[in-house]
Amino acid sequence: RGALGGTCLNVGCIPSKALLESSEKYEDAQHQFKAHGIDATVKLNFPTMMARKVDVVTKLTQGIEGLFKKNKVTYLKGHGTITAKGEVTVEGTKYAAKNIIIATGSEVTPLPGITIDEKVIVSSTGALELKEVPKQLVVIGAGVIGLELGSVYKRLGSEVTVIEYLDRITPGI
Repeated sequence: RGALGGTCLNVGCIPSKALLESSEKYEDAQHQFKAHGIDATVKLNFPTMMARKVDVVTKLTQGIEGLFKKNKVTYLKGHGTITAKGEVTVEGTKYAAKNIIIATGSEVTPLPGITIDEKVIVSSTGALELKEVPKQLVVIGAGVIGLELGSVYKRLGSEVTVIEYLDRITPGI
């Protein structure tokens, strides 16, 4: 990925929360302001909303990079392999370590027979990068990220349907 922070910061919790906040403000402006005596015409600027999400993520990843520098933590970008006990090779250079932590992040679980093209069928990562609000959206998987992104796009005007294989939403929690 090239940015510090892992899945949550780059393509999960944080960008999703940024869009949740923005979409909630949009919905409030549309439906709640009038009760407070505020008459306003509201127009969605989706590219600006998505740019704000990117800005939130960028600031936080840069913050992690600053903490690494401050605390003299070296991080490496590249393909790494554990080549022996206490040894990791990254891009041809060997590094010794008493302890090795494997923190590879997560990936979308593919469904048999369905190809994610990130255009029509998108992963949660792709849903964070859409260029426009879809008219209709089917979310497969009622876990946290699916429900959050479904909520975002519902508030922005999509007709959202959530499908969950198990007998309840947010399975595993």
